[in-house]
Amino acid sequence: MAAETLTFICPRCQIRLNVPASMAGVTGPCPGCREQITAPRLFMPVPGEPVTAPRPPEAVHGVAVPAAGPPVPPVKSPCAGAAGPRIRPEPRRTQERLPPLKPIRSTDDPLFSRGEVPALRQTPGGRRPYRWVHVLYPAIFLALAATIVGLLLFHYGPGGPGQQILRLSGPLEDVPPAGTGSPADRLIEAPLEDSFEDPLEEPLADPAGTGSSTPGPTESSIPPNSEKSPAILANELLDAFLAAPDAASRIDMVEPAASEPELAATLLKGPLPAVARVSPDLPQQHAEEQMTDYPFRVSFFIKDAPTVEFAVLVRQRGAQPPRVFLPAFLDLVGGRLTEFTRQPNRRPPAVFHVHLEPIDGCYEKNVPGADRKFTLKLLPGPVGRETARAYAANASRFREQMESPSSPLRWGIRRRATVTLQWNHKEDPERPYLELVDINSPDWNP
Repeated sequence: MAAETLTFICPRCQIRLNVPASMAGVTGPCPGCREQITAPRLFMPVPGEPVTAPRPPEAVHGVAVPAAGPPVPPVKSPCAGAAGPRIRPEPRRTQERLPPLKPIRSTDDPLFSRGEVPALRQTPGGRRPYRWVHVLYPAIFLALAATIVGLLLFHYGPGGPGQQILRLSGPLEDVPPAGTGSPADRLIEAPLEDSFEDPLEEPLADPAGTGSSTPGPTESSIPPNSEKSPAILANELLDAFLAAPDAASRIDMVEPAASEPELAATLLKGPLPAVARVSPDLPQQHAEEQMTDYPFRVSFFIKDAPTVEFAVLVRQRGAQPPRVFLPAFLDLVGGRLTEFTRQPNRRPPAVFHVHLEPIDGCYEKNVPGADRKFTLKLLPGPVGRETARAYAANASRFREQMESPSSPLRWGIRRRATVTLQWNHKEDPERPYLELVDINSPDWNP
């Protein structure tokens, strides 16, 4: 045999193969691509016959295969001698291909089938100890969600604290005309010029000499009762004042003293609307003046009108019976403040008893020079929406008073105050605004 090995190329993967010459014509899998291939045959010349060329490689499997190169001499073992045996070469083996992976689903896994691992399903007693957890967590979540929704509805729903805060901090709306607005509009009975101005300190003499005179300040018709506390007496006086039928019945219940014609020129000439609620606040003692103030918040039933709580003050001086502070009652409940601030006018400055709340800054576009002013809310009571808003310059003494440590007035704090107001037409005649002229007193004291 002319050669010990056969060298040829796989027609599919084009790798070179070396096989023993004895495997010529043998069909088997290719080590590289596992394709069935046949090793080429050796053509040995026969004496007396012409030598023919072997079949070209293209005839094998119909694929063009490059011709085999020169035969590779066999590798001799270094351990063998010159005449020793030769090692038979073996075909090169490659790593066998693994079968394709098949996805395994959890339902097909026998470890998770029912009955294989009962310890994961039940306890030895047959109970499921963690079943209540699956019910408790959703219940806690629903309870928290319901609580949060309830709090949001309570604060930001109609009439809630959140809506009241937004309403109080919002811009001032136009006050509706008389007869359709607040209870102060319904209770107003006389214009500002005809209202009570100064108290009468002495009885009016009878010009005809008949011996009669206009009754002046007298003691309260309510008999003193030493067994009752002053707060109870003040509450009883207020109830009697609100339930009185006419001005004559209220003469001895007010301070400063006023005559019957003066009271008859106001809403006190007849019965007041039905009282919805009377809420007392903490009394305040003034040791220097020897008097005690008993503040109340009174609301009335007014048809087709929102409920407004008016501040009513009952004052007791020394050992005298308590009386209703009349100027503040006429300003707030009587509607004098509402009537003066409803529309711009050219009346002279007027004094009013209000609950004052200073606000640092002015945010009304219709106020001239708003960036140089601050706001003062004028309220009928310690709670609720303001009746009007007045404005003052930042360079005025009033701002220094708000920022002074010794002043009882503070930014954003509501308290009783006596102020003087006037409509300002000089700064911009086209845009008049309510101006604070003076803070007469940081309380309702004379």
